[in-house]
Amino acid sequence: MLAVFAVSFVGLLCVSAPIVVALGGSALAYALISGNIPITTLIQTTFGGLAAFPLLAVPLFMLTGNLMAAGGITPDLVKFARLLMGHIRGGLGLATILTCAVFAAISGAAVATAVAVGVVMIPAMIKAGYEDDVAAAVTSVASCMGPIIPPSIPFIIYGVTANVSIGALFLGGVLPGILMCAALMLYMYGVASRRGYPRDPKTPPKELMMATWKALPGLFMPVLIMGGILSGMFTPTEAAGIAAVYAALVGTFVYKRLALKELPQVLLISGLESGMVMLLIAISEPFAWIVAADQIPQILVTWISQLTSSPYLVLLLINIFLLLLGIPMETAPALVIVTPVLAPIAAHMGIDPVHIGIVICLNLVLGLVTPPVGAVLFAVCGVGKIALDRLGKAVWPPFLWAVLVLAIVTYVPWLSTFLPRLLMGN
Repeated sequence: MLAVFAVSFVGLLCVSAPIVVALGGSALAYALISGNIPITTLIQTTFGGLAAFPLLAVPLFMLTGNLMAAGGITPDLVKFARLLMGHIRGGLGLATILTCAVFAAISGAAVATAVAVGVVMIPAMIKAGYEDDVAAAVTSVASCMGPIIPPSIPFIIYGVTANVSIGALFLGGVLPGILMCAALMLYMYGVASRRGYPRDPKTPPKELMMATWKALPGLFMPVLIMGGILSGMFTPTEAAGIAAVYAALVGTFVYKRLALKELPQVLLISGLESGMVMLLIAISEPFAWIVAADQIPQILVTWISQLTSSPYLVLLLINIFLLLLGIPMETAPALVIVTPVLAPIAAHMGIDPVHIGIVICLNLVLGLVTPPVGAVLFAVCGVGKIALDRLGKAVWPPFLWAVLVLAIVTYVPWLSTFLPRLLMGN
């Protein structure tokens, strides 16, 4: 019966069926052919998958990002980052990376970060003398910090699926996110030094303070989210609701760029984005239930144990598998497929659940900028007006720097576990 399950899933993918249809169709085929699983069980597990309280954070964080974008936070963040770093060689590129990191702490989504920052910074870099493919490539890879720096939609999906603390995952993503930002800045500085990219005049302290003051409401968002969670004032789900209210108030009364007539469009976009993710999570539940019932993780654990007993080699195999999986498949569907399988394997090998969660999410997020089907690449091609083949070639150097960060995060678990253990205990 396991063969029926696997063949039906792979077969549906091969005929270009949507991932939701492949997940639900393979589970239904297994139930009908085996005759051991009532259809009502599949229905119950489908609706049960949406009953988890932490999943409420997904639409709320998506709404928060869209409200902040519509409220006009991006220009002030860009100005702040440019004035702060513009005087350094390649300062515009460094400012782009810093803006992506800050916006990532607001939106939690890579594509949203790429579009919001790219539409402003890519034309500015090109105008300043940067090659268009370099500008687009660094924006693409930098936007992948969106799902790593908290809040993060993939962390919520992984936490619910693997039954891991979402607050711990948020904390675990902080240091890897900072490391990614620093590595990309180092890469950008090297490119700028070799090619002689220009730099802006040094900003007077008064002007920098004014730009910081204007950007402060947006910069306060991650402080509000993480501070509230760590202080025990609210859960990650409640933090998402508070963040959405804060974003609406800041956009309306502080930046004064969020008009009432724009709210229906913001709500519609957020609803469509959330609906796709929530449908995927719901349909993945019967799939995950069958994976667990057939003891697929245990079978793989036995096979891997015969192959090697080294956690380091297991992590290497997981990385290779996930990097290849991320090429044809986007982050959310890949997460709901691999988490029920890989989380038990990692637990059996003694790998910390927060650490493996960061590794899985970082792996799959890099798939968003892997040619030829990365969603971020398509978004940046649109806002940067650059051909996909040119961007696909230019993205490899910063992508390899991101893979180096992935290797460091994989084999230095302290980066993922230090903050959760320090601030939340074991």
